[in-house]
Amino acid sequence: MHDRRSFLAASTAVAVAPLVYAQSKPLVRLGLVADAQYAGIDPIGSRHYRRSVGKLGAAVEDFNKRELDLCVHLGDLIDRKWESFDEIKKPLAGLRHPIRHLFGNHDFDVLDEQKEKVPGQMGLEKRYSFTDKGGFRLVFLDTTDVSTYAHALRDDRTLKAVRQMNALEGQGRPNAQPWNSAVGPEQMAWLRAACVDAAGKGLKVVLFGHHPVYPANTHNLWNDQEMMEFAEANRNVVAWINGHNHQGNFGTKAGVAYVTLEGMVETAETTAYSLADLYADRIVLTGVGRVPSRELVFRS
Repeated sequence: MHDRRSFLAASTAVAVAPLVYAQSKPLVRLGLVADAQYAGIDPIGSRHYRRSVGKLGAAVEDFNKRELDLCVHLGDLIDRKWESFDEIKKPLAGLRHPIRHLFGNHDFDVLDEQKEKVPGQMGLEKRYSFTDKGGFRLVFLDTTDVSTYAHALRDDRTLKAVRQMNALEGQGRPNAQPWNSAVGPEQMAWLRAACVDAAGKGLKVVLFGHHPVYPANTHNLWNDQEMMEFAEANRNVVAWINGHNHQGNFGTKAGVAYVTLEGMVETAETTAYSLADLYADRIVLTGVGRVPSRELVFRS
């Protein structure tokens, strides 16, 4: 069994060199991880669930060597079972930076009576929120808002989500899958207000969620089109960053960058996480392991 130091050495060896940018000091620095997805079970296919403890520990050691404003885990901290939280949170206990967790579909793969306790287990008082740093508004969305899994099986919210998914399936939508979900009307109204307020304060907006919205994919948010139209219409929105699709993905549409980070749980030896440097006119992502480095230039 590899420990965190061996994972750190391996990840350093395969890290993609950072892109060169003339401005030396970013306005905001973030550490990003997607889909650690720990479970105390043997590998299934390409997913090595137990290895995530060592991989996350190595990422924490790397993050601790850097001056970061915040770390973000983009959902699916666990794969299944309540006790998995205790094990995967052990390496996070040594993190010297604040961390913001997002909800993923697997985070609710616990008993019905435990589902409403998941936010507390992940240190979240609110299911969605934002924070302002260095001229940016970082918005953390709950993309499990309308879903078949975030609440008890016979909860009215679950039954409503099932009807919505079935309607999408009837329309032939490839993302009408039970592991996906939607951002509901109440949260969308909150998001609109948050972005209008940010624009009034001259803040650029980066949206973080578990589920992707672009390019088209079977993993996408049920209301991906609504979310893309929202991002395009609010010109201070510069990027959407997510997990969920472990293979990773990337695309730009109407000047907005959509980045899907590769899942940490995949592969036996190679890790996956990223550093994000936010500048006035771009985001520079420096990938480690399976995550490629990218430069996201904002629309004018």
